[in-house]
Amino acid sequence: MVLLIPTNELKERVRAEFGLDEAGMNLAVQVIKDWLKMQPHLPLVCDDGRLERWIIRCKNSLERTKTSVDMYYALKTLSPDILLNRDPRSPWFRKVVNVAFVCPLSQLTTDYSRVTALGCLDPDPANTIVLDILKLCFMVQEVRMCEDYCVSDIYIMDYNRFTVGHITKVTFPLLKKMEVCAMKGFNMRIKEIHLVNVPPFADAMVNLLKMVLKPKLVSRIHVHTKGYASLHKMISTKILPSEYGGENGSLIDHWSAWLKKLESYRDWFVEQDNMKSDESKRAGKAVNSGDLFGFEGSFRKLSVD
Repeated sequence: MVLLIPTNELKERVRAEFGLDEAGMNLAVQVIKDWLKMQPHLPLVCDDGRLERWIIRCKNSLERTKTSVDMYYALKTLSPDILLNRDPRSPWFRKVVNVAFVCPLSQLTTDYSRVTALGCLDPDPANTIVLDILKLCFMVQEVRMCEDYCVSDIYIMDYNRFTVGHITKVTFPLLKKMEVCAMKGFNMRIKEIHLVNVPPFADAMVNLLKMVLKPKLVSRIHVHTKGYASLHKMISTKILPSEYGGENGSLIDHWSAWLKKLESYRDWFVEQDNMKSDESKRAGKAVNSGDLFGFEGSFRKLSVD
């Protein structure tokens, strides 16, 4: 119940959304590969399929693609706590996958968007390490960059099992890192964010999200407070799992399949630790964390009334 293998017809339709056909995409990929060869600070090894998905995420703007690829490798250098050391056999991984889920659903929407559900599995906040959850989120993104083929993303943030104790573990700098990695490194195209099972005390968390996200993205947040009927008006029940009143199997089964998928990428994740920027070789000013994140490691905890 992981991602369905994209058919040639699907690829054609997604490319067409951005004015591309197969020949045009192949040419665009070659342009990026040629550009990479001229960047002494970047690794040369990058799969054609990943570059193709980068081009789609950047809406067929080659300059934006170059910027995003450059930023991705720079972020691996500047944020190793999130983007490196991601062996699925590591103790932290074995623990976090029983604490939280980051689960892309198997079917696309009619406009070729991918729906991903995120939430807690363990109601005890003592077992929650937010940094590890962010690492897990981007591990899933990495696999999607290799296998998925879609126009945009829809996220369902499930607050079931979420407590005040979880909120106190969230820091603004960590959320800012998440936002920079997602929007600048992976160039995620988020169409909608749906919040479900939202308790009253989660307002503080929602407000913090609004502080981090750009206004355009904030306007795409939808809060569903009375069951899932309003969610069904925006996402087909054929796509949603049974936990959200859908017909597409159970979330637990989807997540179990995704864990096997992540573990199958073990060698790839280990190898990718060496694929990062060497800022000492960058032409011009080196990128630093202050420029990217706007802070120098001040980890303020969110206060909860």
